[in-house]
Amino acid sequence: MKKYSIENVLKILSYLIGFEIFLFSFRNVSFLYLSISLIIFILAIYKDFIKYFSINRNLLNFITIIFIVLIFMRITLQDIITPALESLLVLLSIKFIEDKETRDYLQIFLISILIFVGTTIFSFEISFIIYFLIFIFLFNLAIVFLTYFSQDKKLTFSLKEITKISYKTTLIPLISIPITIFLFFALPRTPYPFFNFSGSTLTARSGFSENVKLGTVSNIQEDNSIIFRANMEKIDDEHLYWRGITLEYFEGDEWSDIDTGPIDKKIKVEGNTIYQTIYLEPYSGTYFFGLDKPVNVTGNRNIFKKDDFTFYTKDILSNRVRYDVISILSDTIEEKIPQNSYYLQLPENISQDIKNLSLSLQGGNELDTVKNVENYLKNGDYRYSLKNLPTSNKPVDEFLFDKKQGNCEYFATSMAIILRVNGIPSRVVAGYRGGVYNDLGNYYILRQSNAHLWVEAYIDNIGWIRFDPTTSLLSEEYISNSKKISKFSLFIDTINYYYNTLIINYDFEKQISLFNKIREGFKKPEIKISINLKKLSNLILIFLLVIFLLFFRVFFKKRSYEEKILAIFYKKMEKLGFKKKKSEGLEEFLQKIENGKIKESLTNFVFKFEELYYKDKKIGKEDYIALKRILSEVKS
Repeated sequence: MKKYSIENVLKILSYLIGFEIFLFSFRNVSFLYLSISLIIFILAIYKDFIKYFSINRNLLNFITIIFIVLIFMRITLQDIITPALESLLVLLSIKFIEDKETRDYLQIFLISILIFVGTTIFSFEISFIIYFLIFIFLFNLAIVFLTYFSQDKKLTFSLKEITKISYKTTLIPLISIPITIFLFFALPRTPYPFFNFSGSTLTARSGFSENVKLGTVSNIQEDNSIIFRANMEKIDDEHLYWRGITLEYFEGDEWSDIDTGPIDKKIKVEGNTIYQTIYLEPYSGTYFFGLDKPVNVTGNRNIFKKDDFTFYTKDILSNRVRYDVISILSDTIEEKIPQNSYYLQLPENISQDIKNLSLSLQGGNELDTVKNVENYLKNGDYRYSLKNLPTSNKPVDEFLFDKKQGNCEYFATSMAIILRVNGIPSRVVAGYRGGVYNDLGNYYILRQSNAHLWVEAYIDNIGWIRFDPTTSLLSEEYISNSKKISKFSLFIDTINYYYNTLIINYDFEKQISLFNKIREGFKKPEIKISINLKKLSNLILIFLLVIFLLFFRVFFKKRSYEEKILAIFYKKMEKLGFKKKKSEGLEEFLQKIENGKIKESLTNFVFKFEELYYKDKKIGKEDYIALKRILSEVKS
């Protein structure tokens, strides 16, 4: 039977841990440090498994000191974690290329833990659970074999013995998981981070800001990553406008969000009330998004409200944020604005072509004019496109009279400018349109590709009314997006959603709420539980059955024929008054028997057993029956 040295087993486990660390952390370190680390790591594999070569340990210690110095030189108050991780990754590779003793393996494991924990500051995605479980299994197994290694470096193991040790080692993390879950829910926590020196904890996506230059929104729309999920009831697609920021001032090629001056505070919005809990992914902006007309936004940070139904914070939203929104579904905002306002502002040197087009679209009243402009852009000769956008110093003219194609920002900008030329106040609203509803989790999925701009026009005695001049083909595309997402993708996203809501966003407020529910349950035992007890009992039964089978498999494993026949043999010998010592071999054990007839029969059994056993082949059922027959013939 082939044997494997304890040193080789330990090396393989250590390299597997190192490889996983590289996989888990490579996205958060620079290409330079990653390259250096990988080169050293590959050289270490070559040295340990292919062709040995010697490296002066003093030289390696000198290089290690250099990297420790580099850590301190590169650390800033804004970013401590990144340089530390990069340097630790190189140090880990250096430890692998050394000639390794017990303390070196311990140092490898310690550095691996530091890198693993440090990387979670940058990313705590659901994939972390998979990496964590693998890491815990490998780490536990490596510690077990390191213990053997520290006692006897010449030990060898068969594959069967390695498998058996690995199998039983998994019990350690399995037992610790329930304890970890309990501590997760029980230990006090705060909504504010203890450390805020690592820069951005997650990669921030591009997004809307106070300034929107024509041609830049397409960069957002070409990104198909999720920007937020909104937990809420499902509503008609026509209401799926997610408000983010209003833009009032236009400089010819760029919109800005500015202070528009005093506005009548008697703002009125009537319609159905919709409640949402939104989980916003990190992005390079400060605005919160809410359905239609958000009237209230609350969360764990300072949130400021503007009179135009937009909400913002003073810090870049570079981390995941959970907040609650109360919205009113309405196409109209009843409000009075000053006659001379920024909503009539026009860029300097506006072309005569735009003025002529604007005058040609005038209707019998303001509302007719607005509808004429919307219809002209939406159902005319203009095409929606994210490519070959107008980029001249007069992009609106180029869109209207030359290329006649562009994305939503060109349609919305053109409508707002034409309305202002006709003396009708207008503004552009930036946010998202549409969304895919996930029935499994009861929430909408909004992607960056859903980014959209539309127009709000002010009509006397009515207020602000929403108009969307972008070609109707776009609306159909938004709605049909839901058909392009498979059920499997929605299922995977549901897992991500619940992971984010239950794990990432589990905070002190939820902890108190959970504690209060438990306390109330003890105070009022008669309270009715609105869950299906039958289903719950079945789930608990299945869970207990799985645990029982697991422990039964480990501790009450079915004995082999070899173990069974030896047990019968030892029992037979005990009846004769002899008990085998652990250090005794079978033949040595037989020497205790003085009765020649019995000794001859048992010697026949032992020789037959050893003949089968040392063939390196498992004893089968037929062999077991034959050996058992020999033992049955032995009479005391």
